[in-house]
Amino acid sequence: MNWFPSEKPIYDITKSWEENLEKGPFYSDNYKVLDRKWKPREEWTDFLGVAKIASPLGVPAGPLLNSQWIKFAAEAGFDVVTYKTIRSNPYIGHPVPNVLYIDVPQGQIDKSESGGVLHATNVAPASLEDLAITNSFGMPSKDRQYLYEDIKLANSYIRDGQVMIVSITGTASSAHDFMQDFVDVANIAIESGAKVVEVNYSCPNVCTGEGQIYHNPDEVYRISKTLVDMLQPRGIPLVIKVGVMDDQAKMARLFSRAHEAGVAAIAGINTLSMKITDAATGEPSLGASRLTSGVCGAPIRSAALDWVHSARNIINNNPQLNNMKLIACGGIVQPQHFDDFLQAGADVATCATGLMWDPYIAMKWHNKL
Repeated sequence: MNWFPSEKPIYDITKSWEENLEKGPFYSDNYKVLDRKWKPREEWTDFLGVAKIASPLGVPAGPLLNSQWIKFAAEAGFDVVTYKTIRSNPYIGHPVPNVLYIDVPQGQIDKSESGGVLHATNVAPASLEDLAITNSFGMPSKDRQYLYEDIKLANSYIRDGQVMIVSITGTASSAHDFMQDFVDVANIAIESGAKVVEVNYSCPNVCTGEGQIYHNPDEVYRISKTLVDMLQPRGIPLVIKVGVMDDQAKMARLFSRAHEAGVAAIAGINTLSMKITDAATGEPSLGASRLTSGVCGAPIRSAALDWVHSARNIINNNPQLNNMKLIACGGIVQPQHFDDFLQAGADVATCATGLMWDPYIAMKWHNKL
């Protein structure tokens, strides 16, 4: 059950998003789908009223690019899997490179360091605990016909005890069109048979306005209420994806406004946005058009856990929020990290980078190896 560093990550960071989507996941003949220890059905837990899940392990929006990636993650032991963020129309996203290793001398990155500077490196880490990357994709998306067919196919791979979320975002072309675009992309998810929809308000890797909406609680309410009014009559719960916030009062207001809109769960965090430069020249590692990008992997775990603690305290201290669920993400690269997040108050603990560099991470948790 050993994988990294003797085996390469299942996402090939030297290839484009499109090639990874069409030909991935990439793995050698050494990879085997393992037998899993399943909990008895009576111990499965409710997930937002749409499914009973066998475990609180999941994959966030990001690495599961299409149905084949969804199938891989479900077979690898993840029971809450998220279909990569889709848009209402095809979107190319950013060119290669999309993923770079980075040096993080201090180990963990505090949330107050978001916006700071780190350096890219060509040297792969020696261990998962040192796994630090930056990613910058710009939320690319396939065309509608592809999504209709592929999301339906992805759902066919979901077993009893599992559930798939479809992540969506609006594309900011104008203020007038922005809300309609959220409606359009939500309709794609609905017509494709989505059981749960997540709206991404927190991608740091876009140059337009769709990436930082979570900083505006009233805008979160406005968009979320429109989506809930579409989804709720169909029995589809809405999850919102957010990032780190320094202002606890503003974070509490965000949660309150989300609740008022009918949001069922909040997922966080996304990556930490930082400047990634070449150590020798100081030039942006991803090019002049991408001065910042998302940092993920092991170094953001403390910031993510801090978010979970804060989020759980907000929910516990506001009785009207008691039914709101927390889906946590950030820095889970070892099986025991799932427990850290669950103990901190998450209802579901998810990992992206950890899965890509160690596809056995969930099975190690299930089988307690």
